[in-house]
Amino acid sequence: MKGNIRKRGDNQGWQLTIYTGRKPDGTPKRHYETVRGSEAEAQRRLRELLTTMDKGTYAPPTKHTVEEILKQWLEGYCKTNCSMRTCDGYEGVAKLHLIPSLGHILLKDLQPRTIQSCYGNLCQSLSNRSVLHVHRVLSQALKWAVRQNYIGRNPCELVDVPRAEKTTMNTLSAFEVGILLESAQDSYYYPVIYTAVSTGLRRNELLALRWRDLDLDLLSISVSRTLYKGRGRVEFKEPKTKYSRRRVAMTPKLALFLKGYKTEREWMSMPVALDDLVFGDVDGEPLDPSIPKDFIIVFKSL
Repeated sequence: MKGNIRKRGDNQGWQLTIYTGRKPDGTPKRHYETVRGSEAEAQRRLRELLTTMDKGTYAPPTKHTVEEILKQWLEGYCKTNCSMRTCDGYEGVAKLHLIPSLGHILLKDLQPRTIQSCYGNLCQSLSNRSVLHVHRVLSQALKWAVRQNYIGRNPCELVDVPRAEKTTMNTLSAFEVGILLESAQDSYYYPVIYTAVSTGLRRNELLALRWRDLDLDLLSISVSRTLYKGRGRVEFKEPKTKYSRRRVAMTPKLALFLKGYKTEREWMSMPVALDDLVFGDVDGEPLDPSIPKDFIIVFKSL
């Protein structure tokens, strides 16, 4: 592939020209670019462009902004290839952090140093782990932009990202569990809390359980799906890994409690068929996975 450099007549830099192929009518297709700097800088930029042509990674300049690309990625890729929960998370990161900081920039002008500066600003108010998540979202969007031939290279690949802090898991002692259960005794969420501390199941696994998933005689629980509820939508999905799809033992005490709980729901005319939720609301609909007000009150009383 050939290219050339000429000094602009207005002394405003150097004009680069590279041959990029042919138009449908057979006439040559060219890319023009101005470098405002020394001739050596213009030569270096020309070599970069010709290298991308040789490698097949050249992408014609686009007038799309980062915001437009993020929205296209969310609508055109994420909503058909990611779970509802993942889409909501990506969209939240884009709207809250990426679009306000980088959205106005033309995609072709997005530089690693600009992204680096954005991360530095975010580190003032967010944890390293959160900034790392922001980076992953932006990088995924820009990888998609490369595949769509909007840009030739993902600038996130040249950015230094913060290291995530090591986290420690906080667990309740036996004494604290006792206080928790005592405090939650009169809460509508007591059955969920009691089952959680008795089995160690995750919140969204518990809220997705159906009565058919419980074997109260053989003392086992089959975990085969999780619940996600957001923006007025409910989604039941299989666990992410085969290890999350499992059978969990329950104690005789828990089985006895759940039998009594089921009888109580029957007496109150609440749904208890095999496919009904174990921990649904009074109409059998899924409980909100976000921490309910009653749950907050319970923890504040500890």
